[in-house]
Amino acid sequence: MKTNHFQKRNSFSLKVLALLSTIRWKNILFIGLAQYLSFLFAFNKRTTLATSILEIKVHLIILSTAFILAAGYIINNFYDLEKDLINRPFRTRFQNLISNGFKLKFYFLLNFIGLSIAYLASWRIFTFFIFYTFLLWLYSHKMSKIVFIRELTASFLTVLGFFSLALYFKIINVSFILYGTSLFFTLFARELYKDIIWIKGDIIQGYQSVASTKGIHFSSQVFQILLLSSCTFDIILYTYLPRNAIFWIILILGILKLILLLLINRDRKSIHRLLQLLILIYILGIIWL
Repeated sequence: MKTNHFQKRNSFSLKVLALLSTIRWKNILFIGLAQYLSFLFAFNKRTTLATSILEIKVHLIILSTAFILAAGYIINNFYDLEKDLINRPFRTRFQNLISNGFKLKFYFLLNFIGLSIAYLASWRIFTFFIFYTFLLWLYSHKMSKIVFIRELTASFLTVLGFFSLALYFKIINVSFILYGTSLFFTLFARELYKDIIWIKGDIIQGYQSVASTKGIHFSSQVFQILLLSSCTFDIILYTYLPRNAIFWIILILGILKLILLLLINRDRKSIHRLLQLLILIYILGIIWL
């Protein structure tokens, strides 16, 4: 009896971990952190941190974003199952401890909870998240199979998640747009890189990506162009917002991008880690906007 009880507990724990892996909780945590930093340092008009924390609607918006993004990752996992079995077999088999039927039910539940929370925050936020939920589904169902549109849409949807707070506060300033555009080009470059490392699954399953249709060399060149484009917006941002702190953030971003430009055809593991670090620096840089 004790053995059976232990096995059931162990099985339940593994399924919980598989579910957390499916919703990509680390990505959601990063986006939540970025939203809180945006609120406290970019959008916040209150004088003290204590009064800022009491802004309940902000917490509702960030929580709603987390639920809806989690749902978006689930539906993307559902549609990309066969391709992921080729590109990431061990992780995908682990995630498949959760049945597809449960994933779909959980997808609808997460969207319902996320939209309900958004409605409590604001009708404008509710309308925004209905549109955002639809776009996440449309990306997984249709756009992820269209060359170039796939990478462009994935990058756009990631950046768009930040704009729920900007919509609530009705604040879209030049520095925020420049920083967001630089981040967009960086995310776009990351999506192209993911095409390169996942090209095998795309070709076998017939998914059209930049790498599978135009080749790895062409994708690497576009990757470099996008990183250079993001650097251009970094420079424009500094000329518009000449602060010492921003200078150091832009310098760190520039150094990392230079290393990526040099490593694109050499060390894929290092590129993956550097891209993650680059996104983290972008998130932390929000403090000094």
